[in-house]
Amino acid sequence: MPINRDELIDEIEGHIRKSGGGYGEWCVGTAKDARGPFFRRHQVADLGDGLAYREAFTSNAAQADVAHLVNDRGLQLDCDAVPEAGKIVFVYRPSTSV
Repeated sequence: MPINRDELIDEIEGHIRKSGGGYGEWCVGTAKDARGPFFRRHQVADLGDGLAYREAFTSNAAQADVAHLVNDRGLQLDCDAVPEAGKIVFVYRPSTSV
């Protein structure tokens, strides 16, 4: 179920605080579908822990949320994320540095 910007950012940041580590240790990106390539790749390759995701109302809103988390909080952009913009914003802490 899609949630607004403030809720999405609060929930993602709350997840990071609960899971531990600094913001800079986490990766963030978007995906079109929770069953799509990023999530399959995350299951097959050990990309790390703490995977969480939330759905924004639009792909533009998701991109703005990612930009906020990268620019204002210092998360790392997941450069291997699916190139198509999606409404799903995900975060995870990689097992190795990005």
